[in-house]
Amino acid sequence: MAEPTTSNEWIRWAMLLVFVAMLLGIPNSSPWFGLVFVYLIVAGLFIVGSMLWTALRSQRAAAALRRTPPTRALQTREVKALEWFGQPERIAWRMPRGNAIDLVGATQAAGRHPVVRTLRGPYRVMVRGQHHERHDFIGEVEVLMLPGADRYVRENNEADVLLCGKFAVVLALNGAWRIDQAPSLLR
Repeated sequence: MAEPTTSNEWIRWAMLLVFVAMLLGIPNSSPWFGLVFVYLIVAGLFIVGSMLWTALRSQRAAAALRRTPPTRALQTREVKALEWFGQPERIAWRMPRGNAIDLVGATQAAGRHPVVRTLRGPYRVMVRGQHHERHDFIGEVEVLMLPGADRYVRENNEADVLLCGKFAVVLALNGAWRIDQAPSLLR
């Protein structure tokens, strides 16, 4: 499985160390002390820019997936499994993005006749906020990995997904995990 640290995380730590070195190394009476504030502004712009770039890339990937032809219609057994995972007592399972996701609402947001699309690509994890806000990706599309699916992740994956806005709910993964079998495995 992919490592949750990213190169941006290392860059942010290096930027923090440079800032502390500048803050402690340049006396406040020096005319060069203004560089500390310029550095803060540039670092802030870099962080905001990387967040916007990630969001834009995720939206573009979801739009590209939306343009692909659907594989099949969403089946009744999958809708029942989404409802099972969407029950309030299972809310802790639905928080990889830092907030609760209403799976029943996501199914409704997928349209009147929700369709399943096939998503192919490598799996990666991006963690923000000291490991509190986890984002899973297959290819460039952000996916919601329900419990049990992570055991069947490979380097290159093929997943049946339900696209819900800018993220996708994984319904089947690599021919080994299906959402309708998952509730019986977790009881």
